[in-house]
Amino acid sequence: MKHRFAGGFARNAASRQTRATPVVIWIKVAVAWATHDSGALDSSRQVYMLELTVNIDIREIDSTLIRFAFGLARQYDAHLTGLQIVSLDTTSLVLPDALIALNEDEQDAHRRRDWWRELCRGHGVDGSWEVVRGYYQSVIERQASLSDLMIGSLCTKDTFPLSGLGPLSRSLLSGGIPVLLVPEAWASDPGVRKVTIAWNGSVEAARAVKAALPLLRKAEKVMVLDGEDVSEAGRHRAPLPLRKWLERQDLPVQWQSIDPLRGNGRAIHEQAKSMEADLLVMGAWGHSRMSEWILGGITRHMLQHSEISLLLAH
Repeated sequence: MKHRFAGGFARNAASRQTRATPVVIWIKVAVAWATHDSGALDSSRQVYMLELTVNIDIREIDSTLIRFAFGLARQYDAHLTGLQIVSLDTTSLVLPDALIALNEDEQDAHRRRDWWRELCRGHGVDGSWEVVRGYYQSVIERQASLSDLMIGSLCTKDTFPLSGLGPLSRSLLSGGIPVLLVPEAWASDPGVRKVTIAWNGSVEAARAVKAALPLLRKAEKVMVLDGEDVSEAGRHRAPLPLRKWLERQDLPVQWQSIDPLRGNGRAIHEQAKSMEADLLVMGAWGHSRMSEWILGGITRHMLQHSEISLLLAH
């Protein structure tokens, strides 16, 4: 469900369509790791701050995404920093009075500090607000260089009919940054408690699992859909010991085998739904990214049809 943001958006509609001014929200999640000689979690801890970035289109505030972000922040006792990008979109720069419009966008962004503080106070989350001006893709990639994960809305094929790719999906394709995409239809309770991992033995899937580890540690249930072709892996690549790796993490993992030949996007999605998963973790663009998008594939199907939040890595 989306709501119009009332502050400072009464300008010409045509100009508004050519200037997409996104918001990015940083979530810092403190994850405590015990020292080797402690034997258990105690006061002798090493704290690792997980950096999450959440991308929001402020032209239409996505209340589902906001609820997901704050639910995750509460679950991890996180610091939530809102960072809005005032985008120097190349289309808007050729329009008359473009500089004036950009300056107004930046002023509007700074005025949202109080709005953000009220959201943080209402959700019981410690947070802060920042504004950055620049080219959207460049700012996203730069900000994500210190981020472990990016979060944003899952855009369907109807939203982006020409490419089918939203801004964060494009960042995943170009920058190899793990992303967590939340569908508008997401209706689960706040937080991540049931996680499904789609495992095919690829490096991309391993990167996704590793990026999801802090979330897996808080999960009540983790299910691995194992569709790895063992004979193929033995001939062409060394198998990745995911089972042993997960055992060392002491996670509540269950395993279910799926036929590699039938492990398509629809089948994986239906399996994850039947398990009532809050999150589906998987590698993206396992083949040539362009050929998979043109010819179809698991990544494309998920980006276009998933009703479950996706954590993807390339």
